[in-house]
Amino acid sequence: MDTLTSVSNLNRAGTTSNGAQSLSQLSDDYTQFLSLLTAQISNQDPLSPMDSTQFVAQLAQMSQVEQAVQTNLNLENLRADLGAYAVASGSQLIGQTVSVASNTVMLEDGQTDTYYRLGGEAAKVTAEIQDPLGRVIRTLSGLSGEANTHNPLTWDGRDDYGNPVLNGRYTVTITALDAEDKPLPGLVFRDAEIKEVMIDSGQMFFDVGGDEIVGHGSILAIR
Repeated sequence: MDTLTSVSNLNRAGTTSNGAQSLSQLSDDYTQFLSLLTAQISNQDPLSPMDSTQFVAQLAQMSQVEQAVQTNLNLENLRADLGAYAVASGSQLIGQTVSVASNTVMLEDGQTDTYYRLGGEAAKVTAEIQDPLGRVIRTLSGLSGEANTHNPLTWDGRDDYGNPVLNGRYTVTITALDAEDKPLPGLVFRDAEIKEVMIDSGQMFFDVGGDEIVGHGSILAIR
């Protein structure tokens, strides 16, 4: 992801710099062109004056380029204004609790706020918990296979040997099979608090803690 712009430091300086630089360069080129034209007219042979058609065409072309650059600059300013409005609107969500589609599990004192939703009734549901290094530390079996409901991830914060693990961020993979051992679609999500709202390339993103930033499409519900 590119550099994100947060609600606290959004400004239009970055979005207008390209257009402003283009206008400045065009102005320099225009001045240089006029200087060359003046010099050639002053030094031309009176008995054999030069054809001005080409210069007139170049002047017209430069005028068109100037208009195009100015239009782009206006569009950049409009984009910056719309981005500022989007962030201002999104900032109202800071501090709100949301359900976010994510396989991240935030463990705190043996408790998690992670759930899963299955697209069909499952005969067998298992979950693998991985630590930040990608190692499977706990395999859970016999989980609820109820369809179209919020099934809680019942993990007590211990590894496969019964040892309590540290609070923090983990990852879960849910596998659900129907009565014919065919895989079922499912969605893992968790409750999280929006810490910050950001804009990147015109898109809104949310910091939901646990070093995780998600797009607006990952927000399933606002509580």
